[in-house]
Amino acid sequence: MSDDAIAPRVLIVDDDDLVGRMARAMVTAAGAEARLETTVDSFLAAHDLWNPTHVMIDLVLGAEDGLMVLEELARRRSSAAVIVSSGQDARVLESALRFATAHGLTVAGSLAKPYSRMRLAEILQAPTGAPVVGQGPAGHAQSPALLTDDPLMTPEGLHRLLEEDRITVALQPKVSCTTGEVVGYEALARCQTVDGRNIPPGVFVPVAEANGLASELTNSVMRSALTWFTSARLPASQTISINISASEVGESSLDQRLVSLTRECGVDPSRIIVELTETAAMSDPVTSLKRLTRLRLEGFQVSLDDFGTGYSSMLELARLPFSELKVDRSFVATATTSEESRTVVRSIIDLGHALGMSCTAEGVERPADLDLLVEMGCDNMQGFYLGRPMWPEDIARWAPPERALPPRLR
Repeated sequence: MSDDAIAPRVLIVDDDDLVGRMARAMVTAAGAEARLETTVDSFLAAHDLWNPTHVMIDLVLGAEDGLMVLEELARRRSSAAVIVSSGQDARVLESALRFATAHGLTVAGSLAKPYSRMRLAEILQAPTGAPVVGQGPAGHAQSPALLTDDPLMTPEGLHRLLEEDRITVALQPKVSCTTGEVVGYEALARCQTVDGRNIPPGVFVPVAEANGLASELTNSVMRSALTWFTSARLPASQTISINISASEVGESSLDQRLVSLTRECGVDPSRIIVELTETAAMSDPVTSLKRLTRLRLEGFQVSLDDFGTGYSSMLELARLPFSELKVDRSFVATATTSEESRTVVRSIIDLGHALGMSCTAEGVERPADLDLLVEMGCDNMQGFYLGRPMWPEDIARWAPPERALPPRLR
């Protein structure tokens, strides 16, 4: 910094006073002025009075989070350059910076915990450009009314089934391509009426999504799945995957609703993978960025399901903080006979790994599918060859086929 340069004025918000004071000391050592606040309200008041050049925002602030602070700074048309800090992984930090950019804020950089004094000095000394204004949140398109020829499945009928706990789950195992061991299960919604009729999800799920019952359906499925997951006493490394609908991505309380369910069932969020389809994730990228980043901050893993069937761009995929890509079954089913499908599957796996995600292939129905995925370096797989969706009580009697072991371990 030159002698005549104006020293940066850095306003810090961190609810951990010890960590905050350490950050303040590092800022001062870098030749800048520093002010620390430990609550969001006091931080915003100081922002308006002190006119900082930079704001350093911890993403986890007790009952609140850094994304809320960024939204409020955007509403106040803050000119301060944003530094986000967190102990979360790099993709979460990057997503938070993109969230700030999308809201018209100037971005200075990110700072992982434990803090690096050299990295902080680099951020403060670097020139900050004009804010890059991203696309604002778009309005959600209303889902078209989806009809079913099942006379029972009216919105009122589905609501009664939910109240009567008639929505339950089947579980499909996910197996490692490296070891052949089970790494987790996907919970799939099932519905059985009082008279013993099974209603397929292709009938009741669209009714839920078109009539404002998607959240209630997810709650029922998640509660049922986590109750089993807790009672099964599975190895700590195994996960449970839960699907959410496109309409739920627009809910401001999505993360807190899911957190509440995990607490109710006694399951750590880090063992839960929240799955949503490519179409759901990309319909409103800015809102998805906000919701998915918050889920990651709460500890959940987030999976992009059916990848390759939608219209996402490489840019949007790189922006969103997914931890897993799922290769759609339509490509896996034809990969052993189609050069084009093999190229797509290999490209998706390579892309996922390059972006720091694990990759799971769906639709594995033959030994040849398995061998090809192992050769391509896929991480995990699901499919009828490995295990069909099963009732919870049948899981204890199931084991992966011996051929599920990769060739080198057979």
